[in-house]
Amino acid sequence: MIYLLAAAMLFGLAQADTALLKTAEGVTTDEIAAHIRFLSDDLVEGRGIGARGGYLAELYIETMYRHYGLEPAFGESYRQEVTLQGATPDPETVLEFIAPGGEKSSFDFGEDFVAVYPFPRSEKTLEAELVYVGYGIVAPGYEWDDYKDTDVRGKIVVIQVNEPRPDLPELFEGRTLTYFGRWIYKYQEAARQGAAGALLIHSTEDAGYSWSVVRNSWAGEAFFVPGTPDILPLRSWINGETALKLMAMAGKDLAAQRAAAQERSFQPVPLGVRVRITADNKYRKVISHNIVGVARGKAPAQSAKAVVFSAHHDHFGIGEGEGDQIYNGALDNGSALAALLAMARVCGENQGVLSHDVVFLACAAEEELMLGSDYFVRNPSLPAERIVANLNFEMTNVWGEADDMLAIGAQYSDLQELIEGVAAGHGMTVSPESAPEQGYFYRSDQVSFARAGIPATWIDLGEKLRGKPEGYGKKLRDDYRANCYHQVTDEFDPEWELTGTQQIIRLCTELLLAIDRRAEPIRWKEHSPFRR
Repeated sequence: MIYLLAAAMLFGLAQADTALLKTAEGVTTDEIAAHIRFLSDDLVEGRGIGARGGYLAELYIETMYRHYGLEPAFGESYRQEVTLQGATPDPETVLEFIAPGGEKSSFDFGEDFVAVYPFPRSEKTLEAELVYVGYGIVAPGYEWDDYKDTDVRGKIVVIQVNEPRPDLPELFEGRTLTYFGRWIYKYQEAARQGAAGALLIHSTEDAGYSWSVVRNSWAGEAFFVPGTPDILPLRSWINGETALKLMAMAGKDLAAQRAAAQERSFQPVPLGVRVRITADNKYRKVISHNIVGVARGKAPAQSAKAVVFSAHHDHFGIGEGEGDQIYNGALDNGSALAALLAMARVCGENQGVLSHDVVFLACAAEEELMLGSDYFVRNPSLPAERIVANLNFEMTNVWGEADDMLAIGAQYSDLQELIEGVAAGHGMTVSPESAPEQGYFYRSDQVSFARAGIPATWIDLGEKLRGKPEGYGKKLRDDYRANCYHQVTDEFDPEWELTGTQQIIRLCTELLLAIDRRAEPIRWKEHSPFRR
């Protein structure tokens, strides 16, 4: 009897493998191209948050879910409403530093600083004392505390971007940027400390991008979710020259202060200078949606564990000015949505064969600090403890098949070994990130799941494109980031092979099967900052 049961179980596994893999093999490049073409068409107007084009994209994704037979995740609805507060900075915002003797220095919005209040204020002017807090990091796991119990309530903190001493891996993770180096963390920590706001000191060397990127990113409307904890009342950046002037007014040397902040012994420095910011921002309420469907497995819906596939559906909409101003977002993130929808078809046509449910989450507002995925993990369609893993698609390969995979963040959990096993079965390797200092794990929706304690990774192909010269894949990626990323030139290219996207679908189907067969929970590694 035991042998019969074992044989039946193996037969069931073989059926699941055969059914899903056969469907995955049937995903065509034409199918993938059709999704990208529609989602990045001018008609969809750049999929702006709360805009007509964004709602068209939501409707398209929901329609595909229905066509593939996915169940709605929220009762009878595929939509999870995400209410956003839009805040548009006042271009006439004035920033002044006031020295102890009363002398003042004024600075220009955009050129010298940027600033936004997430929510309306009763008064247009905010004035507070400034305290320099080094890198603004409190990380007990790394034995690091920049605040040292200093009372910064009602004050505005001045913070360096990135992390101290990337040349010393024993401090954090060397060149690999951790969450503590991300600017969003620094704002969140300042809020937890009770600060009234924060000024981040920009340098191209530390941030990895120029001041123009900061200026362009923060000059327009920003979005926030009302009621979310750790939202700082004032978020601001100042450029290096402005920081030098601030420190001079305080009688301090910026280089010396930054050098002191490289050490664990650093102590916060009250600057004796006050800052005054006057602004008349504009605010509005915007409704967006996470679009969520479920392919059911064998277990009862009320107890089933689940794997979540995700990709964001938003982009930057329509800009201002003459000429082409539509941010089509073909690669970012039309290609990833095509992968998500292809996986939805694979699983939707094979429901009831896996042990796990498979949830498909098309996230809202990823371009606004992953607000949609963050909202989902705070308000999930099933208990969070039943989500075993998140596999996220972001800017998925469109250039051709590769001999390596990329699994950003997988090294923090057992997902690494599972992915390596799938890759090895195809004679492939799993490559490390080519630019770990950019902190890509913290720049897409997988980080929302990780922060909630759910093992997560960003899955893609690597840069070793089959049949291409060494370095060709990297050149394509670099060219895209330089000439198309977050620009109106990110449009569908009929020359894209899309065989790499097909390859991702097949590999992720095998990875899903490996997760489904795994008897043990997927756990975080000891060194992971996200262990439950």
